Amino acid sequence: MKIYSVEIGKSIRKGLTISLKERLKFISFDKKASKICVSIFFPDIVYSSIALPKIEDEDTLQILIKSRMSAVLEEGKEYSFVIHKREDISENESLFDVYGIPVDKFYETLTVLGENTDNIELFTIDIFSLIPISQKICGDKICFHFYGDTEKVLITVSKGEELLYLRSIPLPDFTEPSDLTNIYYENFNMTYMFAVQNRRINVESIVISGSSASDQEFIKLCRELTNLDLHIPTADSFITGISQNDFMDFLIPVGTALLKQNYDFSPPPVKKEKYFKKLSKILFTFSIFFLVMLTAGIFSVYADISEKEHRFLSLKNSIQEKVRSINNKITKNKIRYYTEYIKHIEKSEELNPVFVFDQMPSLFELLDEKKITIDNSDKKQIIQIISEHQFSSLSEMLSFKLRLNEVLRNYKNIHKNIQENKEKLSLRVELRIERESNENK
Repeated sequence: MKIYSVEIGKSIRKGLTISLKERLKFISFDKKASKICVSIFFPDIVYSSIALPKIEDEDTLQILIKSRMSAVLEEGKEYSFVIHKREDISENESLFDVYGIPVDKFYETLTVLGENTDNIELFTIDIFSLIPISQKICGDKICFHFYGDTEKVLITVSKGEELLYLRSIPLPDFTEPSDLTNIYYENFNMTYMFAVQNRRINVESIVISGSSASDQEFIKLCRELTNLDLHIPTADSFITGISQNDFMDFLIPVGTALLKQNYDFSPPPVKKEKYFKKLSKILFTFSIFFLVMLTAGIFSVYADISEKEHRFLSLKNSIQEKVRSINNKITKNKIRYYTEYIKHIEKSEELNPVFVFDQMPSLFELLDEKKITIDNSDKKQIIQIISEHQFSSLSEMLSFKLRLNEVLRNYKNIHKNIQENKEKLSLRVELRIERESNENK
């Protein structure tokens, strides 16, 4: 798989096309892939550690997070959150680190890139792109990672994939190169001492990257302050086909390409649509594979007469008329054999569950499916769906029921069972869809 990983800063915008394998492989500094991973510089990220109950419903969880973080969220703005569990604090509650950014940053970035949501594989903040670099170098040691370039300083303190502390600082415009050493060290010193003394974090290793990694005076000062192992990332540990200087210059896009999906700040509706499309693609791919396996033998036998037929499935209607002309190539027993094959192919197409999703888009956009079961018999297919919903108000729940009933009126052969709990403001929807084979119609 190829991706274009791009970094967008205050004025900097740079990216590279990479092949994703065990080790990354550099392809081009130009965009040569349809899928995009993008990281933006956003120092005003909101953060809080909050206790949350164990809730599986994503919409309810988002409502709780917004409520408990209301003090740090700008009124009237929608936010997208990244949630990381720290520990269980009781049987029913866990402590989470929650990071949030305004949703409009996602759509502003789409405008800058001239892309649509389908092409965005990952949308994140550049400071999180340091985490996979730190983990590769330091393993499970507590790592203090300092990244500096001409417009910003990024600092993370992490242990493996767990982020312990972060700080993002924009540099003044028109900063003189001669001033960078002092600016880098001032931010390194202040943040390191705060993490060690105020936050009581036992830093075990130091990583320096970006332009600051070539500042020997700055590195010397850091060694003297910390007296710890100091590491500079090397290109050949992460990616092939790129020089050390280019690797340092493009370290943020490289880290973004290595970052996991649980740091994706795409808006919740975009994430849900992306998940649904991936699920549909998997189901469709499985269906195609199944059909190919069924028809592989048939295509090999009829390869020499394929030019005489516009479509293979038309053989079902014309096989009796053509039997004389192909009598030397195929026996009557084989004809019966292939006729049965064709029937199975048609039946597979009729009862393929992928077509249910395509035929009922308005229903599946409304549901929050918890369980889908499919039962195929000789005469019909039965699809059972369980969908659970949590609401913030009774009016919201009633509105949902009205929309659901309106959608269900558009479809036949659907049996519904709606269980509601007005005290808990929850609904459980059980649907049974029956699809008959053409043989029984």
